Amino acid sequence: MDNKTIKMQRTSILLKSIMGLVVFLLILQIYQTNIIDFNNIAATTAILALLRGLLLSPSLLTTPIKFKLSKKSYPYLILALVLFIVSARL
Repeated sequence: MDNKTIKMQRTSILLKSIMGLVVFLLILQIYQTNIIDFNNIAATTAILALLRGLLLSPSLLTTPIKFKLSKKSYPYLILALVLFIVSARL
């Protein structure tokens, strides 16, 4: 296998495990407090959308210096930005 392919696979596995950890922590918080906080749900969804946007740009995962996003990543990154703004407590 190519070196870039191995890097992309490792990074995608890492990002998917981080996404699973984020979801697990949200569920754990809801279970422990018995309170559904919509700000936390919005922030968690924003983090997941941001990570999904990064997963859709495989060239960014191997060489982050070039910073080239695919067109499929833009809706997820815009959604993440909007949800971060919504989840901010003013």
